[in-house]
Amino acid sequence: MLIAVPLTDREFKERVREAKEKGADLVELRVDQFSRTEPEYILELLKTAKEVGLRTILTVRSPEEGGREVRNRREIYESVAPHSDFADVELSSRGLIPVVREAVGRGGGRLIVSFHDFERTPPSWIIKEVIREGFRYGGIPKVAVKANSYEDVVRLLCVGYQERGDKILIAMGDLGKVSRVAGFVFGSVITYAYLGEAIAPGQISLEETVRIRRILYGV
Repeated sequence: MLIAVPLTDREFKERVREAKEKGADLVELRVDQFSRTEPEYILELLKTAKEVGLRTILTVRSPEEGGREVRNRREIYESVAPHSDFADVELSSRGLIPVVREAVGRGGGRLIVSFHDFERTPPSWIIKEVIREGFRYGGIPKVAVKANSYEDVVRLLCVGYQERGDKILIAMGDLGKVSRVAGFVFGSVITYAYLGEAIAPGQISLEETVRIRRILYGV
């Protein structure tokens, strides 16, 4: 189980070093939350993360799935994704997926195809199809949905487990916290933890996530 920390560009260099010291494996550059979006600026920050020994996820989240409008989104992916270990783009941005896949693949990185539902956990057949479509695009499917009951958490993890291959499964909200550390058992390869303050419901702090991983998985 890899632990990623989402970061904006605020005090980026200091936070990257802190993330490394506290046991993170990756940083997610949430470019949609950056104060500046020139590719050269983003690439400089990405290289800073790599210099301290952290892998990177490049994410320019769309407004429809919890992000902010970034006018040069495609340019960012084309220019910066080849230098990142992962690049995340939403399933709903279908026209952009091939562009991101080609760009991140050029540098040997991997595509993450994400799906978000901030209101509910969809029916099982939808979860299955989202995961399968992510695989069809040649990416790691990421399913992040709101858990309104523990049954939602169980269903997400069990349905996800049935679809073989690397995936990311997250049940958002307080009821879904367990998914952020138990997901590894069900084939989820990356979990997201916060440094300083949470930017998503149900996130666990980096320190606690590292501690729980050590207790449960011995790493």
